[in-house]
Amino acid sequence: MTAVIFLAAPAATLAQQASQRDASGKDWKVSLGAGVLYRPEYEGSDEYDFDPLPLLMVSYRDLVFLRGATLGANALTWQGPRDGDKLQIGPLIRYQPGRDEDDSDDLHGMGDIDGGIELGGFITYGIGAWAAGLTILQDVSGSHDGFTAKLSASHRHAFSPKMRLRSELSTTWADESYMETFFGVTAAQSARSGMRAYQPGSGIKDVGVSFDLDYSLTDHWVLTGRLGYKRMLGDAADSPLVEDRGSDSQFITGLFLSYRF
Repeated sequence: MTAVIFLAAPAATLAQQASQRDASGKDWKVSLGAGVLYRPEYEGSDEYDFDPLPLLMVSYRDLVFLRGATLGANALTWQGPRDGDKLQIGPLIRYQPGRDEDDSDDLHGMGDIDGGIELGGFITYGIGAWAAGLTILQDVSGSHDGFTAKLSASHRHAFSPKMRLRSELSTTWADESYMETFFGVTAAQSARSGMRAYQPGSGIKDVGVSFDLDYSLTDHWVLTGRLGYKRMLGDAADSPLVEDRGSDSQFITGLFLSYRF
């Protein structure tokens, strides 16, 4: 299960990063790199694995941005009453990676979930180093037919000209279709996997916090460390994939090296 990092970054992070132009005033900003994440084998798993991943970030002025598998645009930008205040609204399109039953022994008998395309939008408001946002996404490819809404709040802090920290707190609500696809167990899946049948409903599925620390090795090379924690909630946490075979505590850590053009 391979996906580009930053593919699910909440609106507050996406808009903040897209609106930052470097000191040279370049219209285009491009970062290419690679690294490795140590994360659960599937959402809700208590087994972890190292996952090598590419890193891709592209933005054009304060208009269009690509973060991994998420493409968006700042369709509306409104400057607030104070310097640094900014409201931005725009569309998003994202590739949502699926899930293979070969990803974990605990998924045997559950079948595969195909990757899909999600369409939606975001709204974010930034005040200096702080930002808050809402991202909504709807599957349009028949992968899970679900809808999700993510609230996030983030903060940027520069320890020095070379070292910067991005902190983020977020929570995600998912509808019944999404929850049934990723956390439900049908009668047929129960017979094949040995897990109890389970039909979840809609609700808040998680709350999490993450930290990304960037260190500029040179004017172009950047080393990024990531640390995150997510707590599964509600019907997601009660799923046999989580409660019986996994864990409601999800950790992630990783290290990436990128080149900024």
